[in-house]
Amino acid sequence: MKLSKIKKTIETVKELPTLPIVANKVNALLYDPKSAAGDLAKIIENDQSLTTKILTLVNSAYYGLSQRVTNITQAIALLGYKNISHMVMTLSVFETLKDSKHGSFNREDFWLHSIGTAIMSVKIAEMCMYSSPEDTFTGGLLHDLGKVFMDGYLHEEFQEIIDTAGNKNISFYEAEHELFDVDHAMIGHWIARAWKLPLHVIATIKHHHQEVEQRTGLSVSSDLFIDIVRVADIGVKLKGYGNSGDGKGFKPTLEENLFKRLPVFEDDIFTIIESLQEEIDKAKILMSFAV
Repeated sequence: MKLSKIKKTIETVKELPTLPIVANKVNALLYDPKSAAGDLAKIIENDQSLTTKILTLVNSAYYGLSQRVTNITQAIALLGYKNISHMVMTLSVFETLKDSKHGSFNREDFWLHSIGTAIMSVKIAEMCMYSSPEDTFTGGLLHDLGKVFMDGYLHEEFQEIIDTAGNKNISFYEAEHELFDVDHAMIGHWIARAWKLPLHVIATIKHHHQEVEQRTGLSVSSDLFIDIVRVADIGVKLKGYGNSGDGKGFKPTLEENLFKRLPVFEDDIFTIIESLQEEIDKAKILMSFAV
């Protein structure tokens, strides 16, 4: 990719739609230890469309609640502060990026991979007794954000990467490095900064393909949450949930170096993978409202 194209890409990032105000406010609440369920309810209820979607989701047959939920405060009480917050973030991200579509890449499969990675990240973090396991959700959800942008705004280059990955049975990441000097992690990092996302989310997007000794530039570049999302990303690929653009013949592996800083083993990861189905089914319902 020529320097002129890179510069144009950066300028385009600046023109991207921003996350809705409600998503930014909910994101801030997630990392505020003083926040309470009432604060979350007030923010969501200011957005009638979002309120309707969440109440419809909560009352869907899949959740099987014994009583009908009629307001957001009740939804939070029944499903939990974090679960409702994650619904808001997921719906907001999908809504913001839904118009940057092209037919050659199945967006539903992509988002299924992304939300699967988010769910698995939290489960791994809990197993590792990470101090704030729920903090890994947004990083997992948005780790491949750069690919959405590339599909929408650098579609010719994106298609070339997809074709190369498919023809050579390699990963999307390997294919883009064969072809270009810019990759989806770099582009996603630029977008995350433009959106003023939390620092740990920016770091996850920037470093999710790097070993710890390769990560530089941010105060949290070496934090364990990045290792957690890296393992979750591969775990979801192993199970075949969704598609992140890798060649069909590409077989990811849980290499030993992925576990050098995490207090879990490969067998633990496979146990988590096998427990994901119910959460993935819920994610599909969520996606049906947004993709």
